[in-house]
Amino acid sequence: MNVLITSAASATAQIIADALAGTHTLRLTDLPRNATGDIITPNDLGHEADTDKLVAGIDAIVNIGFQGQSGTATHLIDYHTRRMYNLLQAASDAGVARCVNISTLRLYEDHEENLVVTEKWRTDPSAENVELLSAHLVEIVCKEFARDRLIQVANLRLGWPFVGGSSAKPEDTAAISHGMIGAAVNEALSTSELIQWQDIHVQSPVDHQRFITKTAQNLLPGIASELAQ
Repeated sequence: MNVLITSAASATAQIIADALAGTHTLRLTDLPRNATGDIITPNDLGHEADTDKLVAGIDAIVNIGFQGQSGTATHLIDYHTRRMYNLLQAASDAGVARCVNISTLRLYEDHEENLVVTEKWRTDPSAENVELLSAHLVEIVCKEFARDRLIQVANLRLGWPFVGGSSAKPEDTAAISHGMIGAAVNEALSTSELIQWQDIHVQSPVDHQRFITKTAQNLLPGIASELAQ
């Protein structure tokens, strides 16, 4: 597949790009202030021809909906609402079939750990945490496009913290490994089992695991056995 990854200069995008590079043809993009070198295509995600060109020939988009950008509250909210609307409008006009939105299970971090939080639980972050508020808002924008059947969206809410080569600490009950992140995104790009809007919670199996991952086990067969450990 030809896959566009947004906020490509971010750490999350780099984890995903490394995992997908051997399987898909990638196009990386970020705002001009973040795009450096020749690998990342600078784009403001405006309602302009440059955004149309960005999505031309693309089969799917991986959007970094949490911690892909930094800056003021005004900038973050604008990026995750207006600019995301522009991108999805251009993508739907170009016939892009699927968007994988990278969100976060931190939207539920204030819930008690003994609660069984599933994809049916609503997210209602505090406005004081603009990063979580932005993640919530971009989910709403993506959901509206999905409900209008303009593009299919897999909304991956990933655990935290992201763990590289070392094992998760005992207190990291919602941790997710870099390998699990890449594998989950790859599966979400290719699975045929999705409905038009699909929330999927993903974290690594750890001691005292905080979030259940049954939906991911059912819909993402390539990682089902690892999730069930």
